Amino acid sequence: MRLPPVLRKIKADSSSLYGIDRDIRPEQREPGVCHWAFVLLISLLCTAAYYQLVFNKAQVELELTTDTRTVLKFYWANEQGMYSEKKMAQLLIKPGQNRYHIRVCDLAGLDHLRLDPSEKTAWITIKRITLRQQGWLDYTLQTADDFKNLEILGNVESLTRHPRGVTVQVKSRDPNLKIYLPQSGFQFNLFEFLHLAGIFMLSIAGYCVFHRFFSRTGFIPLLSAFVLALILVMASLSLEGVHPDEPVHLAAGKYFAEHTIPPRIGDPSIEHTYSVYGVSRLHSGEIVYQLAGKYLWFFKPLQLESYLVLRFFNIILFTILLLYGYNRADFRFFLLPILISPQIWYIFSYFNSDGFATFVGLLTAYQLAGEKSSFTAILRSEKNLSLPVLILLGILFGAVLMLKKNFYFLYVFFFLYFLWKVWIMRPQLNRKTVLRLGAVLLIGTSLFGLYRITDNWVNDFDKGRLSLEARQKYATEMYKPETPLHEKHAYLQMRERGTSLTRFLTMDRWGEKTFRTSFGVYGYTSLPASFAYYDYVRIVGLLLLLSLISSVVIRGGIGGNALLTISLGTAAALIGVACYHAWTVDFQAQGRYLLPIIPMLSVLVYHSQKMIRPMFYCLFTLMFSLSIYNFVFVGLRDIGKYGM
Repeated sequence: MRLPPVLRKIKADSSSLYGIDRDIRPEQREPGVCHWAFVLLISLLCTAAYYQLVFNKAQVELELTTDTRTVLKFYWANEQGMYSEKKMAQLLIKPGQNRYHIRVCDLAGLDHLRLDPSEKTAWITIKRITLRQQGWLDYTLQTADDFKNLEILGNVESLTRHPRGVTVQVKSRDPNLKIYLPQSGFQFNLFEFLHLAGIFMLSIAGYCVFHRFFSRTGFIPLLSAFVLALILVMASLSLEGVHPDEPVHLAAGKYFAEHTIPPRIGDPSIEHTYSVYGVSRLHSGEIVYQLAGKYLWFFKPLQLESYLVLRFFNIILFTILLLYGYNRADFRFFLLPILISPQIWYIFSYFNSDGFATFVGLLTAYQLAGEKSSFTAILRSEKNLSLPVLILLGILFGAVLMLKKNFYFLYVFFFLYFLWKVWIMRPQLNRKTVLRLGAVLLIGTSLFGLYRITDNWVNDFDKGRLSLEARQKYATEMYKPETPLHEKHAYLQMRERGTSLTRFLTMDRWGEKTFRTSFGVYGYTSLPASFAYYDYVRIVGLLLLLSLISSVVIRGGIGGNALLTISLGTAAALIGVACYHAWTVDFQAQGRYLLPIIPMLSVLVYHSQKMIRPMFYCLFTLMFSLSIYNFVFVGLRDIGKYGM
């Protein structure tokens, strides 16, 4: 029977949406004129970007001391002499750090810069300011005479010049100083021209290397192994309890090393497991703590530090993903999304439930989407499926049902994706297929039901009331349910306090803070990177996403665009609900709450592997490089460590 045009189109699309070769581009053709024209164009764009973003911008070197953690800003005026946030560079300064670097703008045509030394009350001593730009003479302020070129514009309490620099006292939120710049012209330098020519040649060489390196999927486990080494260093050196909520995660894991059944809510013997909110991880309904507890019990004879053993629980999970990707080529693209953010690596470097949820989410995503997975074999009614395989699939399904609450959105995505897959594959649902699917569902729901019934039985099937009583008993005063609203923490129930959604997003900056904690903030959100790093990540990450989306839109056909809609729609819904919850319940701007997007993105990337172009891999390399920088020079450098 002849298919309708739309169905013929879908069938044609499915050939590009399914299947994986060990070579991303199996056809080996001699590069033609168009190919090299593209390479030259990319190299010219890279050189132009380097010129505008690095070469043609002044770098400010600062040597200063401050008694307050605050933000220092440089502004430069537009053609009308007006200042704006679009023409500004900012820098976080803090006690204990004396030297800083920041890029500002092209100094050509400017006679001054505006310096806002602080956003809050502070004493700041500036010992040296040096401005450097290619083709221009260096300009340094260091002595009292030099700092005569520093003038008060307004809102500065005092400015004292002395032989070692200048001391500024700030009591306003908007202090302004003006730095007068010398009038010197641009000087051509042959070495600087050769510098740009070298960037151009390196761009060509880099493209050729990337083209060969990314022509096979083997680069993914290779990069993952490098990330694993960094995770091992973080887990081994960092102090106990310096990571977000690690003490309550550890307490839950230790409890299940000695017990199997969840305890009764409010039991005095587990008082130490409650957080400041009056909530214990033992009652979260997550299976990870029982598994980690039995893992800890197994290694107890070695008499190792329990926090270190439990940290290696997450490291083992990451190692399993790495080895699975090394052994199975069609799983490798599911690892690609976890390589673009150091925050994901950080999650696997200490004990928490997010690492396990991400691990299970990725394995489940592969089983649903992978062409060579066991679940796909069920839909194809393949014969070589043993009972142990069905049992393992059932256990995986049960584990998915016992993850963190924010991963409930992953259930929605998996359900919509399953419908999409049936639509694309059009499998023959015979008796064998139905029985196999029924066995997987039965095993998974049985495990989930047994766990939940046991948990509710221990709590007399009244967890809601007992949880409320425990919160009132164990929470600190600012977090107790019965505490009057005006006495609660300022970040609770912000909408009820009168904070509009516009103010919540613009002034309280939930979106910006969530973005930053998605791409590299350590400790209890107290160890961020520089503002410039997040700006670079914002630009490169957006281009990477647009590169993926455009490839699917142009080459994905009806099926690919349907999958794109499902993925982006579910991710947007998760972000929207996280924002609403933060606004109405508890201001939690933490990127780890958006981790369910990783399995969603992995499915989309897997199906898009034959559509994406070399530009995607170039941008991916930039994101990976930025992530390495952040994890090493922010996370590993600044986190509290033993013996240091």
